[in-house]
Amino acid sequence: MLMMDLTLLRQKDKFPLYVLEKLNRVPVDYREKHLSIAHSNSTGALHLEAGVVLLLHYQNSGYIFQLIKRSQAVAQAGDISCPGGILETLTDEMLSHILCKTEMIRMADGRSLNDFQNKDDQTASLIRLFLMNALRESWEEIGLDPLNVCFLGALPTYSLTFFSRTIFPVVGLVREPFDYRLSDEVEKVMEIPVDYFFQSSSYAVLEIESGSENSDPRYNMKFPCLVVEDDNGHEDILWGATFNIIANFLQTITGNPVPSSPSSRIVKKMLSPHYASGKR
Repeated sequence: MLMMDLTLLRQKDKFPLYVLEKLNRVPVDYREKHLSIAHSNSTGALHLEAGVVLLLHYQNSGYIFQLIKRSQAVAQAGDISCPGGILETLTDEMLSHILCKTEMIRMADGRSLNDFQNKDDQTASLIRLFLMNALRESWEEIGLDPLNVCFLGALPTYSLTFFSRTIFPVVGLVREPFDYRLSDEVEKVMEIPVDYFFQSSSYAVLEIESGSENSDPRYNMKFPCLVVEDDNGHEDILWGATFNIIANFLQTITGNPVPSSPSSRIVKKMLSPHYASGKR
């Protein structure tokens, strides 16, 4: 399959429709994963479900991702992620029901979220549920009005390495600029141009370190990562679940994987002893 024409990233109206059409063809495992988790939890497990939204926005003649950097108030301080969080079943089901009835949020081509193609009814219902879950969290974390978002599609689930948690990612288009209103869990919003992910020089290999002598063996691992340098020369590291969700998204819409991380470029990240527990 040929690489997507990157000039699409500069076409404000065409790119969202291109993404919507591509993601519409992607089979997602929401129903199977949701049922599996429910069965596991019925036997005493505590496996959490979380909705996140990968936000795209047109800015300065091209598309960017709007991601968040976690603050020191949370165990995963410094991590870059999509806005979102743990499913609150009763609240998010109620919001999803309202969404279904009012049709206030629509797809990028104007279609209703009741008009999913290539998705069975249960999968479509779960997509709406985790979309509302992610948008509720986005309102709480960065002040994003859900009515300022168009739906572009859903991506397959992603189960975390360090936690008993599965992410249900959706993709949204932020229609208009808005003033960020950050919660105490968010240090900043990171605006990363999409075309940055197609540059080989952006990638490195991340080596995880722990400050504890009795470190979790999961810390002794290497991961591909994206290095983002700010205006002050400071480097932020995008890795883990969010890196993989974005890499999967880009491979889905382009037909090609993102560039490989060069083994010669190593960056290190210190994880706190309580990183994996999620407790401060």
